[in-house]
Amino acid sequence: MKDNTKELETFKEYLRCDELSERTQEIYLLYVKHFLIWLDGRNLTKYEVMDYKEIILKEEKKTATINLMITAVNRYLKFAGCEECTVRALRVQKRQCPDNILSIDEYRRMTAYARKVGQDKYYCIMRTLALTGIRVSELSGCTVEAVGQGGFEVENKGKRRNVYLPYKLTGDLRRYCEEAHIDDGVIFRGNHGTPISRVAVYKMFIKMAEKAGVPWKKAHPHSFRHLFAITYMQKYANLPELADILGHSSLETTRIYTTTTAEDKRRRMNELDL
Repeated sequence: MKDNTKELETFKEYLRCDELSERTQEIYLLYVKHFLIWLDGRNLTKYEVMDYKEIILKEEKKTATINLMITAVNRYLKFAGCEECTVRALRVQKRQCPDNILSIDEYRRMTAYARKVGQDKYYCIMRTLALTGIRVSELSGCTVEAVGQGGFEVENKGKRRNVYLPYKLTGDLRRYCEEAHIDDGVIFRGNHGTPISRVAVYKMFIKMAEKAGVPWKKAHPHSFRHLFAITYMQKYANLPELADILGHSSLETTRIYTTTTAEDKRRRMNELDL
C-alpha cells in the first residue's frame, strides 16, 4: 500500500492556507485518506474517481455525508492539479425545515433531569445553548469575564459577531461559577481544565436524553441552537435580527426557521379529514 503521509501533510497545509477551520480540515483529511487508501497507488483518472463515487453511493450513507466526501476529494484533486477529474455532488431537494429538534417540553425534561442528578455544568451548558443560539464550538467564549460584561465576541467561519447573555442566564452562570469555584477564564471546562470538547458535550447529552425520555437523535448540541431560533421567530418574527444573532450571512439560511417543522407537517397531515 502506498504511503501518502507526506502528501497528506502538504494537503493539510494547503487547506490551512485556504483558511478553513480546523474541524473542516480534519474532516477533509479523513475523507481524502479514505479515497487514497481505496485508490492504492493506481493512476488518478476521471474514471477512477467516478468508480469511487459509485462505491460510496452503495454504502447507504446519508446524502450530506456523501456530498461532503465528494467535496473533500474534489478539493484534493484541485490541489493535485487534477481538476479535470472532479465529479459532481448529488443534487438534493432544499430542506424546508430543520428535523430532529427539541420541543420545549423535551428541553425542560432534559434540564430538569440535569438538575435532579446534580449535573449543574451540563444544565448550564444546555441553558447557554438554548438561550443564546451559539454553536457548541463557541462555548469557550463564555467566560467569567463575559458574564460580567453581559456578552462576548466570537469568530466562526471567518465572521465575527456579538453573543448576548440574557439576565436569566447570567444568574445561572454566576451561581455555577461560585459553586464550582471558577473565578476567571472559561466557564465550561473538561477534566484537564481545558475548554470542554464538543464530543464530551454530545456524549453527556445523549446519556441524559435517554434518562429523561427524550429521543437521542434530538439531543445533539446543535438542536438547542435550532430550538432557540424557532422559539425566537415564533415570539418576535424578526428574521434579520435572528440572522444577526445566529451569525448567518444570508437571510435564506435563517429562513428555514420561519417554516413549520417536519413533525408539524406530519401532525397536520394526520389531521386531514380524508
